[in-house]
Amino acid sequence: MTSVSDAVDALKPELWTSSLNEAMSIYVTDTKGTASSFKPAFTYPIFGEAESIFGYKDLQILLCFDAVTWLPFLNVKWSAAMPDVDTDVKQKMLDQLPALAVFKDEGIWRDRIEQEQRDYVIPGSQVGETWKHQQQDWALYKLDLASAAGLELHKRLQILVLLFIEAGTYIDALDPLWEVYVMYNVTDPQLPEIVGFTTVYNYWKYPGHTKFDAGAIETRKKISQFVVLPIFQGQQLGGQMYERLFEQWLADPDVVEVVVEDPNESFDDLRDRVDLTRLLTSGHIDLLSISIATVTAPGWFEEFKKKEKLEKRQLQRLLEMIFLQQRKDGLGKESAKAIRQFIKRRLYEKNHDALVEMDEPTRLDKLQTAYMALEDDYMRVLAALRLKKRKESDTKPKAKKQKK
Repeated sequence: MTSVSDAVDALKPELWTSSLNEAMSIYVTDTKGTASSFKPAFTYPIFGEAESIFGYKDLQILLCFDAVTWLPFLNVKWSAAMPDVDTDVKQKMLDQLPALAVFKDEGIWRDRIEQEQRDYVIPGSQVGETWKHQQQDWALYKLDLASAAGLELHKRLQILVLLFIEAGTYIDALDPLWEVYVMYNVTDPQLPEIVGFTTVYNYWKYPGHTKFDAGAIETRKKISQFVVLPIFQGQQLGGQMYERLFEQWLADPDVVEVVVEDPNESFDDLRDRVDLTRLLTSGHIDLLSISIATVTAPGWFEEFKKKEKLEKRQLQRLLEMIFLQQRKDGLGKESAKAIRQFIKRRLYEKNHDALVEMDEPTRLDKLQTAYMALEDDYMRVLAALRLKKRKESDTKPKAKKQKK
């Protein structure tokens, strides 16, 4: 029999409505037994656009993972539920988790973790060398998706795509053109802890009939999804993962270009910083000598783009930032007006169809507004770079001391 208080509560929809982004908590338990928690960025891929649910009071969705094996544990709790609730929260979550996910029984989950961690081997091959950062060791691995263990690990990780990438969807891991790379903290090599992962698609590029007849294979690497766990963000680890992937592809003669699928603002920032730092610290771009005349000379752009395996838009943006950095450092190779015109030329070409319909004053105003916003954004990225400031005197030979 329904009590009076229950009947009154039923008239208060706010008591029965839960924000799913708030109701869900994600936990990662490390090898010391410490659990770190964070909230999802999105839940609409699982529960719908509203990212809310009606019919449960005090709803809690606890999604837990082991840092090493990424074995999932799910618990769904509430203090009361209306009869005939439309959405089965438990089933919605289990539909996105692999069959080995444990529901509610934490003891079974911990026992299974202990079994899986015994003699654990990452199901893949290491990419490049282990590196040191913040007194800890880190490594990048390419999963073996042809193995049962590699495929299972990917199934465990992939729910993070829905929870942290806007409009993210699962890849077809059985398609051999997909690659999955996982970054680990390997300070304890027996119990490596997952930091993040990225999915990459290989597009075949026709190399021309001569190379094709000779058996040449050319591919474009397309970074599709890129996730760094929130507990590891802000430590430059995402940039290090991207940097080491790019290093491998630069050294691979079969890779002709690296592109990114629909990057969000945070990944754009990460890529800009890493690409700029690589070009400037390697000496491939010299702030003391680079000029607009150089980069606009016939053939220079295409040749440099091919050598650095950068997509056209990214190289254009990098050059624009480089000229602003050059001026910021007081090297004086290009005037502010020349840089402004250089950037506006690309903006005009990019938005030609819309701008060409405008009268000249409106067109000029739109271009100036777009330029100012872009310059502010570029300066924000450049401010985060940790580059040694170059000076004209850096290239001048030092006088030898006179012998007495």
